[in-house]
Amino acid sequence: MDPVTPEREPITYRLALGEDWCRIRLNEHAEADVKAFLDVMFDAIPAEAAEQTRAVITALFATQIAAARAKRGFELLVPTPKSGGAAMPGAAVLVAEVVIPAPAVPEPAEVVARVARDASGARTGVIAGSAAVRIDHSVAVSESEADAEPANRKRIEYVIAVPHDSRWLSIDLSVQAVDGFDMEQTITKFDQAVACLTWPETE
Repeated sequence: MDPVTPEREPITYRLALGEDWCRIRLNEHAEADVKAFLDVMFDAIPAEAAEQTRAVITALFATQIAAARAKRGFELLVPTPKSGGAAMPGAAVLVAEVVIPAPAVPEPAEVVARVARDASGARTGVIAGSAAVRIDHSVAVSESEADAEPANRKRIEYVIAVPHDSRWLSIDLSVQAVDGFDMEQTITKFDQAVACLTWPETE
């Protein structure tokens, strides 16, 4: 599937998650980025032994990338692979462009208030000088337990107004509890990184 072309110039932002995260670009470089990721992951495993598992993980990445592009994604950030790990990471961050459908450009404060009103587990604030809302999708959206995320899986999303623009930036973390991976610590570090987001063109 071809990347979705933004309607205007790409949104410029700086999100520093640290060296523990690897960037998968969602443009024409995606395939090369996935290959580099898998080369590290399977570095300590003989090629013949790794072939089948590598093919499965490559297919999983392809599915994930196609879904991310459909959401107007710019990049996927995944934990840096461990040599010989041979398993999909327990977390991923999707950074994407959001266009608020409206006949007239709404005020950012109105948008975050609307989102907070309609989404359980949402709270509003200011990030990098812009109106923002943090949505904990792990919280049930109704009284039914069936609507809640599984206890071993959480999803936290920030939606932030882009300065001098009608678009918004979505920074969406999906994380699950797997062996050797601290889910709550990952969420804490994610929150800290988003809080330090900057817009390079305004610095």
